[in-house]
Amino acid sequence: MQIDSKAGVQRAGLDDSDAGEGLAIFFSQEGNSVCRYRVLVKARIDQGYYDMGEFFISPPDIAVIDSTPPGRLSRMVGAAICPGAIGWSLDISAVPDSEGLIPEETAEVVLASSKCCASPVGVSRVSERYGYAAGTAITPTITNYPVPAGQRITGIACIGLPGGGSFTIDGGYPVLVNAGITVNFEPMASIRPNAVIAFDNVIFAVEFLESA
Repeated sequence: MQIDSKAGVQRAGLDDSDAGEGLAIFFSQEGNSVCRYRVLVKARIDQGYYDMGEFFISPPDIAVIDSTPPGRLSRMVGAAICPGAIGWSLDISAVPDSEGLIPEETAEVVLASSKCCASPVGVSRVSERYGYAAGTAITPTITNYPVPAGQRITGIACIGLPGGGSFTIDGGYPVLVNAGITVNFEPMASIRPNAVIAFDNVIFAVEFLESA
C-alpha cells in the first residue's frame, strides 16, 4: 500500500484469511527522504479491534554523524504479537517536524502475518540504529535540541562550564549542573516527538536510537 505523506491518517490492514497472531511491518522510502511517520497498530480478535501500541519510523538516511550508517530504503521496521489475533490494522500518518512542516513524499508499507505466538507480546521496533549529537552551550545562548519523531533518546550527559549550567527536558524542572561536574540521564521511556532538550552553559552529548 502506498502512503502519501500529505494525506493525513491512512489505514493498512490484513483480513482473516491472511492474518495470524504475528505481524511483520515493512516500509520503503526514497534514499533522500527526511519524512517521519507514526504507526498505531491494532489487532482484531473475536470481540473486535483493540489498540496494541504505537511506534515511529525514522527516514532511512540519518545524516547526523559520519559514522552513522545509512538505513536501508526497504526494511522491516516493526513487529507485533497478539495471541488470538485474526486480523490487523495500521493507522499511519506523517509527523510534522519541529517547525510544523511535513515533507512531501510517497512511501510504501507492506504487511506480512503468520499464525505464531512468541515473546515479546505487543508492538516493538526492530534493527534500531545508533547515533549521537554533541556540542557546547555557552550562556547567555541556550542550545535547543528538538527530538525528532522516531528518535528514542537513550542517554543525556552534561559537564558544567565555569559558573555552572543546567538543562531541561520538554519544559520540565531544570537540572542544575555545577562547574566541572558531570550529570548523566538515561531515559527509560521515549520522549515525545519534537520535545526540546535545552542546554545552558554546559558541554553536552545526546545518545539516541533511530528505527531501522
